[in-house]
Amino acid sequence: MSRTYAYDPTAPASIEAYAKRLVGHCLRDMLAEEDRTVYQAGSGKGNLGDIVERSYFKINPGNVSAPDFVEAGVELKTTPIKRVGKRLRAKERLVLQMIDYDVVYGENWENSSFRSKNELLLLMFYLWEEGRASLDYVFKIARLWSFPEEDLEIIRDDWEKIVGKVRAGRAHEISEGDTLYLAACTKSSSGADRRCQPFSDELAKPRAFALKASYMNSVIDRSLSLETAVAPEELKTGRTFEEVVHERFKPFIGTTPEEIAERLGVDAARNAKSFYALITKRILGVREDKKIAEFEKADIIVRTIRLKLNGVPKEAISFKAFSYLDIVTQTWEESDLREDLTRRFFFVIYQLDGQGQARLSRTQFWTPPIEDVESHGQRCFEQTVQMIKEDRAEYLPKASENKVCHVRPHGRNSRDMLPTPGGGRVVRKSFWLNQRYMAQQLATIEDS
Repeated sequence: MSRTYAYDPTAPASIEAYAKRLVGHCLRDMLAEEDRTVYQAGSGKGNLGDIVERSYFKINPGNVSAPDFVEAGVELKTTPIKRVGKRLRAKERLVLQMIDYDVVYGENWENSSFRSKNELLLLMFYLWEEGRASLDYVFKIARLWSFPEEDLEIIRDDWEKIVGKVRAGRAHEISEGDTLYLAACTKSSSGADRRCQPFSDELAKPRAFALKASYMNSVIDRSLSLETAVAPEELKTGRTFEEVVHERFKPFIGTTPEEIAERLGVDAARNAKSFYALITKRILGVREDKKIAEFEKADIIVRTIRLKLNGVPKEAISFKAFSYLDIVTQTWEESDLREDLTRRFFFVIYQLDGQGQARLSRTQFWTPPIEDVESHGQRCFEQTVQMIKEDRAEYLPKASENKVCHVRPHGRNSRDMLPTPGGGRVVRKSFWLNQRYMAQQLATIEDS
């Protein structure tokens, strides 16, 4: 049975033009009365994409391996954004498709279902606002998106890393921190769900290919012509992002931060809080007022580490302070700590010599081992939540009680306090990675 469309379903430009009619409007404004009445008011994100597909574009997608607009080769994705200050930011990662472990290991990048399905995306960004019904979300951006060449090279490397773990029988060890832009995010109705994988008897979590929220932020900025981050030119040579970054630091190995600052013209006091960050930016060829594009898009945590003579970091590595009121509402699977522990880190490592002088030793990318995250990390988080609920926020897990992480103050001073669920106020705190744990990791791991 043929169907009449208000656009040409074989032409990407026609599909995009029809999508742009939604910008500045909500679906309640644009749908016919009979379509509006099909959907009842509801504020969740769950069915908005379905409404856009079935009632606005009049398509019935469902093919897991082919794009939604098959003849045009266009895959439709509807995704929420939110206001953060004066900017629009991605509310969440963009899930693209489920990973079938039994199929993906036999694919190569050129003929992969991922590439054929997602080569040309139609992105529909709508503004999420608390309490609004799905039909009342206002669309802010509608555009065709194909990955820029330099991004596609990184996404290809990400895809290879994920598939490589499946081929090695290590699907159960996959972490979102393994990769830069393309993540293998957990995707199931329950955190306990597991599925079989080839080449191993170990059950693995169901996962889907997804673009990280940090990468989606760059798409939003490009769409609004707001991007100010700078990408290294060497990425166009075919080398990996990690290789390019390491090579930038090689000429400075063995030198002191003061010597690096003098060579590169960094004008900042040695004791300034931003001193090491400015050196890192300058080595990477980025001005102080710019961001590093690939680091931003991959949501990489950059940290300077100074190692004592015994190889133990001089300082522990901290995450941002948490709210006592907010953390007790989180589950482990959706917690800020789990998200932080599954991110990728980039360490600029200085070694202190016998005179206490720091010298650049090496650079290293690192992702916390998933088995440590899902055991020690989860236990630290759950103990913290339980103790706060019991009105014992002063006595949260110490470094001696957990192999990976602990909790300690992270405020300006002892008067920097936050309210607790019990009605009291306790000094601001955060999670920290243990110094001895990091010493072990830095001494034994290699980039992966």
